Amino acid sequence: MKILGISRGNKYSPNMAGNDAAIFNAVAERLRRMGHEVETISEIEMLSIDYDIYERVFTMARDVASLVLLEKDTDLTIRKKFINSIDGILSCTNKASVANHMLEAGIPQPEFLVGEKRNILFFSTESKEDIATPLWLKNCDGCAVTADDTMFCSTKDDFDMAFKNIEDRGVNIWIAQEHQQGDLIKFYSVEGTDFFHWNYASGGHSKFGLESINGKEKGYAFDAQRIKLYADMIAKRLNVPIYGGDAVIDENGDFYFIDFNDFPSFSCCRESAADAIAQRIVQL
Repeated sequence: MKILGISRGNKYSPNMAGNDAAIFNAVAERLRRMGHEVETISEIEMLSIDYDIYERVFTMARDVASLVLLEKDTDLTIRKKFINSIDGILSCTNKASVANHMLEAGIPQPEFLVGEKRNILFFSTESKEDIATPLWLKNCDGCAVTADDTMFCSTKDDFDMAFKNIEDRGVNIWIAQEHQQGDLIKFYSVEGTDFFHWNYASGGHSKFGLESINGKEKGYAFDAQRIKLYADMIAKRLNVPIYGGDAVIDENGDFYFIDFNDFPSFSCCRESAADAIAQRIVQL
C-alpha cells in the first residue's frame, strides 16, 4: 500500500515539537515494517501534492487556512483517504464546535457558553445564565499555540481581563467553560482498536503549566473503559480516530471531558500507540 504522512508544523507544537515528530516518525516506521511504501512531507507542502497516487494519508497538520483550502480543492474520494479526516481536524481546532458535538452526543462535560466577540451565541443549559467563576476562557479560532489561548479565571475581574486580552488579539469565537474541580487525567486512544492509555496530568509533560490549577490528584476511583467508550463516541462523530483529551474525575467517580484533540504526541505511551495507529491507518 502507498501511504503519505503529513507532519505537524512547529508552530502548532508549542513545547512539544520533538514529541510530535517522534510519534509521526514512529508511525511511519511501523508502516514500513508492515511492508507499506511510506512517503512523508511537512504540512507546508500539503497543498502541492497529487493525492491520487496514495491509498492512505495520515496527517498531523493543523494549519486551518491550508486545511480549508485542501478540503475545498479535493473530492470525496481523496478526502476519504485521510486519517484523521480534514473536516474532523478543523472541528478540533474549534473548541466550541467540539463542545457542541459532545453536548449533542450526551457526553459529560462542564457547562459552557459560546460567544462571537461580545455576542453570546449558545448556552449549554436552558437557563441561559452566565457561567459563574471560576471558569476557563478559551480561544476557538484555532488550536492553542500560546498560553493566552486558554486562560483560567478565578474571579469576575480575572474574566474581564482575560476577555480584554482576547478582544485585543482579535479573537472572533470563544468559549467560557465552567471549572470542574477533581483529579485531572489525560487520555490517549485510537478508535477502532483496544488501545487506551491514561495518566494523571501531574505526571506528564505540560504545554503551558495549566494542569496545576486542579492541584494534586486524590486518586478517585473511576471506570477508564467508560471514558474510552465516550471518547470513541466523539472520535467517530468527528471522524478523528487518532485522538487524545483531558477529563476531570470528581469524588464520586463521575467524569467530565474538558478537552478533545486530534493526533496528540502520545509521548507517555509512544511505542504502543504507534502500533495501534499504524494498524488503524491500514484498516481505514
